[in-house]
Amino acid sequence: MDLGNKISNLRLKASWGKVGNGNVPNAYGSYSTFGSGLYGAAPTLAFNQAGNKDLKWETSEQTNYGIDISFLNDRITVEANYYNKDINNLILNVPQAPSKGIPGNSILANVGSMYNRGYELAVTATPIDRGGFMWTTNLNFATNENMVTSLVDANTPILTATSGLEVTSITKVGYSAAQIYGVKTGGVNPNNGRRIYIRKDGVKVQYQHLGGANAWTFLDGTPTVSPSSEQQILGNTLPTFYGGFNNTFKYKGFDLGVNFTFSGGNLIYNGSQAGLRDQRVWNNSVDVLNSWTKVGQITDIPRAVYGDNVSNGSSFLIDANIQKGDFLRLQTATLGYKIPTDLTKLGINSIRVYAQANNAFLWTAYAGVDPEISTNGDSNLASGIERNSIPQARSFTIGLNIGL
Repeated sequence: MDLGNKISNLRLKASWGKVGNGNVPNAYGSYSTFGSGLYGAAPTLAFNQAGNKDLKWETSEQTNYGIDISFLNDRITVEANYYNKDINNLILNVPQAPSKGIPGNSILANVGSMYNRGYELAVTATPIDRGGFMWTTNLNFATNENMVTSLVDANTPILTATSGLEVTSITKVGYSAAQIYGVKTGGVNPNNGRRIYIRKDGVKVQYQHLGGANAWTFLDGTPTVSPSSEQQILGNTLPTFYGGFNNTFKYKGFDLGVNFTFSGGNLIYNGSQAGLRDQRVWNNSVDVLNSWTKVGQITDIPRAVYGDNVSNGSSFLIDANIQKGDFLRLQTATLGYKIPTDLTKLGINSIRVYAQANNAFLWTAYAGVDPEISTNGDSNLASGIERNSIPQARSFTIGLNIGL
């Protein structure tokens, strides 16, 4: 086969751009400001924010290389790209010594940088177009590698808290942003039903609620202290690949559209699971039925003790509640029918009835409410933390389109 006669379009492309971004956390973040108040009945004015006159815009510099190629009179189109985006002069809060008297013990400065790079592939095709039946499809797939390359210094990471879970996320040089930050665990001790925790030095300790001075012990029973300050980097929350798969089918007056989205390569902290396994006075999940009850029992749920908010991750984040965030979602499915009609005398050119389902199907190993929902919203420094969140709604619509 002569491939040259089959190619209908071929284009090589490259681009470069640089833009600035005044990403200040608040409207007057670069200024030194004062706030008013009352001392008894007397009005007061107090220093409440330290400004930085040397603050400048963040910069984003991006380079792209790609190729577009079409076959069979554009019946099949392939687009492939590589992108590299360097972000410099990130505006971040730099910790300051309390002795300086700076409100909040921090000041904004251009101290951070990171990059995003990866590949993008899109294929659009019409596999079938004959006998009144047409099938068009589009598949797009992208990868992304995020890396923080500088902060205040290599030993001063950014720690971010989530309401109800204390510090949950860490952004550190040499890692992607918003890594999960918590304490490693080693399962449940089959001899006594206690949760086992692993310190940074690899030493294992265990916990018994209402144990008094012996609540925290080594595995041999020797008393020790809580490992809650032994947090470690536990995994990436940013997807490393994502994309969509869209299909449209038409036959005479009927049309069917199904649009899938997918994402993966990231981890999620299932804080809702931690709460539902909490032993305080609220609803529990059926997981607690698997809690340890006898010597030698192998289970991942510690012995149930009333009031225990530590063993299952409510008090501080533990890796036992970290799960994969990969998913495939049927985002929309639409079935329509164009009714044959001749109502042009009435000014009507077409009538189409349709039924549509949004968020119709979700396949994922994640046990929480939704792998795309974060308790911290669109935060770039605390993604991948899900705690008592509301999932995306599933909706069904029946409609009528009239073309005039």
